[in-house]
This record gives sequence, C-alpha cells and structure tokens, in this order.
Amino acid sequence: MKNSCVIILSILFLVFSMDSFSQKIGQSKSEIKSKSDSGDHHSGKRSHSSSGYDGGDNSFGNLIASGIIQGFMFVTYYAAIGDYELEDHLRSHLTNYPFYNGKSGNYEHPDAVPVPIKYLRFDLENQFLNNNQNLFGNHLKLKIRPMQYFYLQGDFFQLVEQDKWTRAHSNLSLFNFNLCYDRFRFENFNFGWTVGVNYIGNEINEAGFSYGLNAELFIAKNVSIYSSAKWSSINKAVVNEFQIQPKYHIGRFFVSFGYEHLKIGKPYFDFISMGGGIYL
Repeated sequence: MKNSCVIILSILFLVFSMDSFSQKIGQSKSEIKSKSDSGDHHSGKRSHSSSGYDGGDNSFGNLIASGIIQGFMFVTYYAAIGDYELEDHLRSHLTNYPFYNGKSGNYEHPDAVPVPIKYLRFDLENQFLNNNQNLFGNHLKLKIRPMQYFYLQGDFFQLVEQDKWTRAHSNLSLFNFNLCYDRFRFENFNFGWTVGVNYIGNEINEAGFSYGLNAELFIAKNVSIYSSAKWSSINKAVVNEFQIQPKYHIGRFFVSFGYEHLKIGKPYFDFISMGGGIYL
C-alpha cells in the first residue's frame, strides 16, 4: 500500500512538472480583469407580437400549469432537502470527530446514543499545494458545524508562481464562502451540496456565485476519502475547483495527501496536496 502511494505521487509529480512554464497566474488574472473592463452589455429591444387570441376561459390551463409548477417544486425540494419523516439518516447525530467510537464517520445513527452528543464542531485543515518548483500554493479550510443539519465552510487559496527567467513572483488569492447541506448522512458515507460565493483578491477584487457537491466515504478503520467539486464564474470567466483527498484519522487529528485541480479562466492548475487537520 505504501509503495503504491509513493509510485502514484511520483507519477503525478512528473506529470505536473511537464506543465508549461508560462505565467498561468498572470494569464488568469488578466483574463478575468479584461472581461470586467470590457463591460459589453448589449441591451436589445424585443418586440412582442399579439397572438390575436383574446378570450376564452383559461382556468383549466392555469390549473395544469399550477400543478406542474407545484410538482416541480416538490421534486426539487425532496431531491435537495429530503423527507425527514421517511428518511432516518436525515436525523443522524453529528459526531465529536470521525472514528471517535471506532466506526462512525461524521454522523451516527440517531438510535446509537440517547441524545445528540455534539451540537457544535469546528473542522480546521491546511494543505500545502505543489505543482513544480515554480508553481505552488496553500489551501486553508474551515468548517463550522453548529448542528447536524447544515454547516458553513470557508476556503482560502493562496497560489504563487515564479517566472523562471526573471525570478519575479505572481500571487493569486481565491476565497470561498459556502452554506453546505449533507443530503445523505450515513455512518460511513455522507453526500451533499454547497452554495455560496467566491472572491478573487489581489488587484482583481471580483466575486461570483458558486455551487458544488461534496462527499466523504469512510472505507476502513481510521481511513476515509473526501472529494468535492465547485463550479463558478467571475466576469464570465470560469472558476472551477476539484479535490480528492484520502485521510488517515488519529483521534481528533488527521493527515492527508491528494490531488487538487483549479481552473481559473483558461489556465488550469494541478497540484499534489499534503497536509492535515484537527476537529475541535
């Protein structure tokens, strides 16, 4: 197992090292900024023609339309939120930390303990990101879980790129602020969605709407695999994120390594990540 992980990391490092040494950060920033400065908003006028039909009792058609809308809203609500009367896993309790009892992940069955054992939890982690000697970064993440029903998440990416000729540095700061909801809350698996905003600092100072999905699978004692994806755009430039991260849990702490992919404008950034975290 250890040899396999070393081989995988070595292959990923070699692949990332073959990336173009062009200034990706500068390209991303200039692309987003240029789209912001262009500000081309064409306000075309649309002509509305009359159908020529002005009469008739349309109550039956309105009734059908209303039924379709209500049905769509019900299906959407059920898909996103769930039915707390029929789905026991939605009442699962938040744990103190994964594997606190040797088997449960982020949640445990409501019948496992007489009362919820945790009402507030903070998940803090930091990942060092490496692509090659000229491109690296850091990913700081905080999850605030006030209860088992939802949580808040903040992410801060700091990317640094060095020009191999001039040795000058370019920096890019990316922030995420999200409301998160786990649609499925089982002892060994959770899956949910996120919605919020992201923001690029430096001299860009622009924000955009974001949405995403995330999941964590607790596959063996003290071992889990976390994955997430977020999609967004800032000034019509794509800002997407993807992460997959195996974790090894040691009490309230964990260590991890994995892969993170960012696409900011046309350039993309692939990193090997290594770090850890704590549950408070």
